[in-house]
Amino acid sequence: MSPTNLVSVGVLAIVFAAVIVRQGTGRGPGIWAIFLGGAFLTVATDVLSVTGAENAVAQSFPVLLFLFALFLFAGALERAGALDHLARWIVGRARRAADLPAFLFVGFGIASAFLVNDALVLVGVPLLFAVARQVRVDPKPLLLVLAFSVTVGSVLTPFGNPQNLLVSVSSGLSDPVSVFLRYLLLPTGINLAFGAWYLKRSFSPAMRSGESEFEAARRPAPPLFPTGGWRARLLRYPVLWVFPGTILVIITLDATAALTRGPVIPIWELAAAGGMLLLVLSPGRTQIVHRVNWTVLLLFAGLFVVVGGAVAGGVVSAAEGFLPIPGPGHTASAVAAIVVTSAVGSQVVSNVPWVALQIPLFSTLGYGSSTPIAWVALAAASTLAGNLTLLGAASNLIIAEQSEKAGVPFRLGPFVRYGAPLAFVTFVVLWATLALGL
Repeated sequence: MSPTNLVSVGVLAIVFAAVIVRQGTGRGPGIWAIFLGGAFLTVATDVLSVTGAENAVAQSFPVLLFLFALFLFAGALERAGALDHLARWIVGRARRAADLPAFLFVGFGIASAFLVNDALVLVGVPLLFAVARQVRVDPKPLLLVLAFSVTVGSVLTPFGNPQNLLVSVSSGLSDPVSVFLRYLLLPTGINLAFGAWYLKRSFSPAMRSGESEFEAARRPAPPLFPTGGWRARLLRYPVLWVFPGTILVIITLDATAALTRGPVIPIWELAAAGGMLLLVLSPGRTQIVHRVNWTVLLLFAGLFVVVGGAVAGGVVSAAEGFLPIPGPGHTASAVAAIVVTSAVGSQVVSNVPWVALQIPLFSTLGYGSSTPIAWVALAAASTLAGNLTLLGAASNLIIAEQSEKAGVPFRLGPFVRYGAPLAFVTFVVLWATLALGL
């Protein structure tokens, strides 16, 4: 192994060791700062030149722009009160307190398929604390339901979470929305149904103490579409029609391209156009920009440089011999290997960095636009790995951080106790449906 390769191994080891310590202890700089520091270290040690680092970020610009657009939409929806309104409507669908876990799981799960799950939990945590206070129940089961639901539901689309977005843009899939829906609609539907049953069975006893207060709490739940005042509402908050319109255009054009094999407009360009239209039309554009999660964008920029250094240094190609992932032509065994390695790897470095490291490895193995099952397996398995432990997904850490600030401990033990069985079943469902090509 050349000196450059040894240096790149060292840089990668330092970065991911820092991530593991940060996630295991909850102390130290944020993950975004670790990867940004890793990017500077990659350049400072000549693993990548300055030009190489610039190229690594430039090649991933579509991912950064797509994420930026999604954060614009999420911030505008939060500012308009739409996310809070939707969550209160979901709570109002339950007839009894014992039904809350099932309704919250399905409702937040579906919502997370169309919004970045990290942004959704920022709204969900304070709302569920308010519900728990009104109904007088322990908030911890509701927070666990939120964590599990945004993991299972966000599997469905390329814009449900950052790792899905990374796969959809970097894999070469020509019609990623159609591909995700084609292969992941069935397992996601099954997993949402199972999760609703499982969590209702697990947490209903904890909800029964609030039955008498629940009726009063759900009575003011709003209708999904408020009556009257829509003209003023749409003028004040253009996101209420720009966001659903953008999603509809993305899905329609992607499906049309898949059916007709016609020209494809990249989904990141459509999302970016919708985001720019939102800023032009919104009176409160400054507040919307301020709500963008800039640290996530910095994390991705640093991550791309670190991964670029790992590729240039030969680390990724060397790892090919250690990971038991067969090449194209062995669908069932490949999916099984991808599920297992993603489940384990995501606990070590979290799912987004794991996926970023796997993409160049998949390319060297021969996976491309003509092998979509492997790519959706990588995206879905790394996402579902978030239900194994708190460390598997950034959304879990956001919930834990907000919960701790509110004085409610959100511990690893209960998370694993309820999350591991759910993760195991969802992994099996994913493997079975993808291996059979359903």
